[in-house]
Amino acid sequence: MPNIVTTPRKWKSKAVLIKPETTYGVDTVPTGAANWIEGRNVQLTPMDVDKVDRNIELPFMGSSGSVLVGFWSKLSMDIALAPSGTAGVAPKWGPLLLACGFAETVTATTSVAYNLVSKNQGSAICYMNIDGVLHKLLGMRGSVKCKCNAKSTPMLSLSFDAVYATPILGAPPTVVKTGWMIEEGVNSANTGPMTLNGVDMAFSTFEWDIANKMGRIDLPGPQKEITITDRAPSASIMVLAPDLATFNPFVLAEASTTVPLTTVHGSAAGKKTQTDMHVRITGVEYDQIEGNLAYKLTLEPVPVVGNDEVALTCL
Repeated sequence: MPNIVTTPRKWKSKAVLIKPETTYGVDTVPTGAANWIEGRNVQLTPMDVDKVDRNIELPFMGSSGSVLVGFWSKLSMDIALAPSGTAGVAPKWGPLLLACGFAETVTATTSVAYNLVSKNQGSAICYMNIDGVLHKLLGMRGSVKCKCNAKSTPMLSLSFDAVYATPILGAPPTVVKTGWMIEEGVNSANTGPMTLNGVDMAFSTFEWDIANKMGRIDLPGPQKEITITDRAPSASIMVLAPDLATFNPFVLAEASTTVPLTTVHGSAAGKKTQTDMHVRITGVEYDQIEGNLAYKLTLEPVPVVGNDEVALTCL
């Protein structure tokens, strides 16, 4: 008996294209030549539905079914935190941060800064082609986490919600990989110290999460939109414990003192990313790094003048 599916489609054969939207929910037609994304661990939920049960009383057991009342899509992926290679040129992953509540500011030949915004947040469209089937994710918005840990490479983890569109047949795009730099390892050669409250420290782990709160609006009108309604950032670090006279996390935590945090990763101009935060220390634990005493600090990024609790800059 012959196989039912003579040529099974391959999950590996996929391409992710993402482009900012000019008008929310309106297709800006990303292309493989300009908008290919170097995604890793890509996961797609092509149809994520809202439904209500019909709850009809019947003279026998069994479901009366449900009505599907909302259609959405979900996408998640990891992206290496590596700039464009040229100072003042935006990285290819910039559109993803724009859809996570950041604004982009380009200073020619110098830097590209990503700062949080509370209104007029961007959105993006994704074309995901899986072996000849095209999924369009409209009005995409989401949230981002970052890990910058020693003996690894820095990674952004992104998750998005989007407005659903019916998948269609579509030829896989030809993609251009230009503009994606190979990431550099987090180590003593490529990564500067963690500067917390003006004190430079050696660190083994640094993780943060913007933790955007997402809403799905689907109202008569029509009004259909993925919204970012709030955020509750968190962060943590593990540092070699300096002398208590040099750095005292207990006193800072007791006083709920807001202190600056900054660190730079990258070996040269065009390859550097700087993370800046305003944080409060909300937890202090002892740990060890290769047998040496360490602090594991739980951090709470907080705004000082507004929208400044976390910033990421490519240098």
